[in-house]
Amino acid sequence: MSDLYIDGEMLDRVRRNLRNIEDLLGKPIRSMGDIDAKAMGASELERRMEDFGEEWEYGIGQLKKFSKGAAKTLDNIEKAFDKLDKDLATELSKAAKAK
Repeated sequence: MSDLYIDGEMLDRVRRNLRNIEDLLGKPIRSMGDIDAKAMGASELERRMEDFGEEWEYGIGQLKKFSKGAAKTLDNIEKAFDKLDKDLATELSKAAKAK
């Protein structure tokens, strides 16, 4: 192998954490969607609670979406790095034999 290095354990940990965000946020998303603002009694408070629930549901959904995309990007980075590392090692070996 060449001198290129990537901390595989750290990459796996970050990727696993990003994938777990989807699981962690699934319950709050469902909870926000289930908010029954009518139980508050006052119409203005009801409206604002519904708005709050919808905004948080959207925001948490976006976090899920982006974390999934980030984990996939890390997969692609790791594959590209591994290929680059192998290609570089091959070329360095060829260059050493040519001397």
